[in-house]
Amino acid sequence: MCIIFLYQKEMIRNIYFDMGGVVFRQDTQQAFNRFRAIGVDPEYYMGAYGQKDFFLDLETGRISAEAFCQKISSVAKRSISWMEAQHCWLGFIKDIPQERLDNLTQLERKYHIGLLSNTNPFIMAFTRSDKFSAKGNGIEDFFNVLHCSYEMGICKPDAEIFLSALREDGFTPEETIFVDDSLKNIEAANRLGITGLHIPENQDWMEPLDKLLKQQC
Repeated sequence: MCIIFLYQKEMIRNIYFDMGGVVFRQDTQQAFNRFRAIGVDPEYYMGAYGQKDFFLDLETGRISAEAFCQKISSVAKRSISWMEAQHCWLGFIKDIPQERLDNLTQLERKYHIGLLSNTNPFIMAFTRSDKFSAKGNGIEDFFNVLHCSYEMGICKPDAEIFLSALREDGFTPEETIFVDDSLKNIEAANRLGITGLHIPENQDWMEPLDKLLKQQC
């Protein structure tokens, strides 16, 4: 496990979390299989170098979910409904461990907790619903604020997505920890003076986060 952090002079008051691979456990292969099943090549649109074309446009809010359905229908050469498109996107969600949600609730008693995620309307429609957790809570019940790339018009690792979230929430980089499974996103946060905690995809983060918080005291 790789933990990257910078020495901070200020007390930590704000913690941002990525979503896929951090809040929920991610299954990329399942999602890719679902896209292939409708006639779309996921490696082309969501390969090792990140999303591109109208997939990236969706994630940055340049096109709506409805426009995405039109474009993916053109690629698939048949009509793809909103529900079919969402089914493909939800393939990324393997499961949502209740323990992680309980840990977020515990942290929220002491810190400002925010989501900072590259995501889209299909995934967020599910996470904001009562289907998100076994107890019927939507994701908003576990965070003080949700910063979603498609609503902000920008994606990680662009520095502006971090700066915009900090401005909106009223915190400095030195007061902030950022938890993500992407090393390039952690490095981007660190360059701004944010304390980055890199967690390998789908690994639990509470123990290393608690250790890091104690080091900041």
